[in-house]
Amino acid sequence: MLYVYAISDSPDRPEVLGLQDAALSASGGKGLFAIWSEHEEPRLGADEAALLKHERVVEALLEKGPVLPMRFGSWMDDPAAVLEMLAERRSDFELGLEQVRGAVELGVRALVHEEPAERVPALAGADRPGTAYMLARLNDEKRSEAIAAHIHEPLRALSRASTSRKTSLSGSVNTAYLVDRDDVDPFRAAVQKLDQAVEDAAIVCTGPWPPYSFTPAGSTP
Repeated sequence: MLYVYAISDSPDRPEVLGLQDAALSASGGKGLFAIWSEHEEPRLGADEAALLKHERVVEALLEKGPVLPMRFGSWMDDPAAVLEMLAERRSDFELGLEQVRGAVELGVRALVHEEPAERVPALAGADRPGTAYMLARLNDEKRSEAIAAHIHEPLRALSRASTSRKTSLSGSVNTAYLVDRDDVDPFRAAVQKLDQAVEDAAIVCTGPWPPYSFTPAGSTP
């Protein structure tokens, strides 16, 4: 069985080992390759060591050029199956590689502070415990959406693309941005400025990461 780490435009492999210290190999051609390692066991546990090995390979590939990371646990039967996948999805993968070329993923998380009770307006029907709870949660969600929109506008100008993760009722807003490598520092500075300006939320930036959030959908075999 083959464990597939990523799609690249080059067969060059980094000088790192894969899961269970297996050597890396490449299959493909004409500017489209899959990087994989071979294993006797078709499945490996999702423990911390395996996750770190997967990430280390993808990050090392990112240093060599554009990369479309596969999700952890991407298995294929043999090199022929890998070549078939590349042929069937060549157009998607080529477009994806062009989109992420020269860019990395940065994550922005805004933890919206709980609104003080005295600032929450009295609402009709809020005298019943269940109703009051749902109205309060709805109010929190609307605040989170408003804060997310305020944060997103200046950051969108510094990124190629973005994708929002679910805005939870707990008040956490998460967005992934695809950012040119040369714009990473200005992007981080913009996040820091927003954190200082927005009183109702704590805003943090994570990364840079490989562009997991911008890999074509369905990339897991």
